[in-house]
Amino acid sequence: MSFSRIINKTPLKNEKSNVYYVDEINSKVINEVIQSRFISEGVYTLEQLSLSEYSERYVISPSFDKLPLTKSEKDWQFDYKEVTAYELELSKPFFHPLDTKQVVNLFEFISNLKNITVLTQALICKRCDNWREIAISMYEDFLKGNSTVSEIKLIRNIQAKTLSVLNKISNYAIQKDPIEEVENKILQNAYRFECRFLLPEEKHSNYFEKELNKQLDKIGLFNELVLRKVNNKKQFVKFIEYREFQTELVNQLLSESEIFSLLCDTQTNPVAINANLKQSKPTSIIKTIQKNHYLNSAISLMPTKQREEENVNSETLDQLQFAFKRVKITDKKLKILDVFQGTTLIKVQMTIPQDVNYSSIQKNLKNIQAALGNENISLEIGDKPDTINFYLPREKRDILWLRNILESEQFQKHCENVELPFIIGENTHGELLLGCLADLKHILVAGATGSGKSVFLNILLICLLTSVPPELLNIVLVDPKQVEFTQYEGFPQVSKIVTNPNKAVELVHSLCEEMEKRYKILAEAKVKNIIQYNNKNETKMPYVICIIDEYADLMMTNNEVENYVVRLSQKARAAGIHLVLATQKPLSTIVTSVLKGNLPSAISFRLKTSSDYTTVFGKGIPYTLLGKGDGVCKLEGQQREYERFQTPVMTLDENEEEEIYEKLKDMFKDAPVMDFEIIKEESQIDQLKRIIATHNEARISELQKLMGIRINAVSDLVKELVEEGWLEKQGKRYEIVAGEDELSKWRE
Repeated sequence: MSFSRIINKTPLKNEKSNVYYVDEINSKVINEVIQSRFISEGVYTLEQLSLSEYSERYVISPSFDKLPLTKSEKDWQFDYKEVTAYELELSKPFFHPLDTKQVVNLFEFISNLKNITVLTQALICKRCDNWREIAISMYEDFLKGNSTVSEIKLIRNIQAKTLSVLNKISNYAIQKDPIEEVENKILQNAYRFECRFLLPEEKHSNYFEKELNKQLDKIGLFNELVLRKVNNKKQFVKFIEYREFQTELVNQLLSESEIFSLLCDTQTNPVAINANLKQSKPTSIIKTIQKNHYLNSAISLMPTKQREEENVNSETLDQLQFAFKRVKITDKKLKILDVFQGTTLIKVQMTIPQDVNYSSIQKNLKNIQAALGNENISLEIGDKPDTINFYLPREKRDILWLRNILESEQFQKHCENVELPFIIGENTHGELLLGCLADLKHILVAGATGSGKSVFLNILLICLLTSVPPELLNIVLVDPKQVEFTQYEGFPQVSKIVTNPNKAVELVHSLCEEMEKRYKILAEAKVKNIIQYNNKNETKMPYVICIIDEYADLMMTNNEVENYVVRLSQKARAAGIHLVLATQKPLSTIVTSVLKGNLPSAISFRLKTSSDYTTVFGKGIPYTLLGKGDGVCKLEGQQREYERFQTPVMTLDENEEEEIYEKLKDMFKDAPVMDFEIIKEESQIDQLKRIIATHNEARISELQKLMGIRINAVSDLVKELVEEGWLEKQGKRYEIVAGEDELSKWRE
């Protein structure tokens, strides 16, 4: 077949596209295509017919996109039997990048090949689906040692499980360092891309392959574009004629910079690429990758164990039926709608008998417990009309392993979408309960000895340490018992562990000072909160997480700490400072109404008395908690008033736990070390000197207003200043007699 037939053929009418003639395919033309507002709505095509000393070039857009170019009506028709066909394919999965520091200038290069006729066609369309999530998932598997990552999720899961087994057998887990080039590709927009070539003469094919492969080698890096000869030419020619993508190459994606490196004589289009990167940064793709890098490294350190399955004994349901008859609630057969076996409990959902009200069953709960010989049975209204849920303790409790949750897709996505993610546990429906400290502001955690409170706090800390970039996290811990948080010494994110009660008060006071300082910075930057500030500034403001264990003991020895805690709970959230208050003794004198009003989210494990639950939540709970991580939470924004859950554990072996913490510290050895300055609290006499010097005020009533303490205390302090020679009593008044040099030292 002569290619003159192509040039001089009668055009086919194609209502689905606009054809434009261009002098050359350069960065300006490609930018016109890439920047089109319809680039994700249809296929754009670049075509070039190259003959000896002659070339013609076209750009084809969808019918709804009219480009400022010269119109044409060019279409192609071929005899597939007479041509040799080629296409370009990525040799590795699409997240592997090409070398964008080199250029190929494909169309110009082919037009300069000597004594050869070639039709070149490139198809481009922007991908706007969840390709980036897929790319990140594949990239994470690659960093964990999977060198042949599949694009099919099912196969990737099999690969991951196989690799996990091999790592366990060999006791060796691979964790590669992040690759900047890969992350840059994921940050940019992705375009579906296909490139085809037709040669009319077979004798030129060897020369074409040799020269083009030599040119394509320039951009080979972590990936390569391979020239592949097409065997099924009939179907392939149809794709060229109709300018259509092939289904099997749906995941052949190039970034903007890769397209420019391949097709142009410049490395990138700075305007397009830089604008896109600027737009993409708020999505925190790189931050997500970094978070997942630490998270996946941490996961590999933890034991992997399968949960035990246990069938629900039918006798349990028969006993429940017997109990209803025994306490004379109803003689009718109970209609069981659902039975779910969780980690700790068996949930039995049943229809309320027609001749019985819920209140009747609720009043007889103690009788039902007695009939079944189990005081730990609980009852609540079901989530469907006319239903109730009974919770029966399992004879053999299962264990909820932390690693299984960290590896779950739900938690991984949760980490991508929130700033301070943590795990609460698994609810009675078998669903994960996940939280974000940035959304919940502050949390009150209560639980008696052995209830699971300490385990929960450790899980919360591990989640924050492994899923928040180290440079964005500053943790301060208050540990009056001196033994709860010792394992966190040496973590660069943990700037302070305070065990002395007086030092603890100074720490919380310093947090208030830090809060005020941060609000000044936010005001100067003209933003409302830490998220806006970090999005606008290269230098990030880290979150400060303060966890106070045994808050009740701290209050009993230093009750002035409450004023600082209340101040922080009222307004510290926007400044990125968050409190977690934990206590074994939720007394009403400790968890006051003022404090509780500023801590809308509360988590409780088993407590000693029912009145303790009332103190924590404002009312009693409809459950009998079993201890060992069986808890209930009432979170701000939660649909149900209460949510019962089982918190996970990292391991049951204390020696193994200690070893994991040491390995986690080693994982963060290159992370920046955080610091937090404890400012010694100003004494009342120094505060009074500063106020007098600043305001030139010596009236006791005014000083009392400025200090905010009792007037008798101010009077005693004033008498001390008289003895020091600061003040002098003249009649019924006090006058300032301190010298100007002394006063200037104290002025703000």
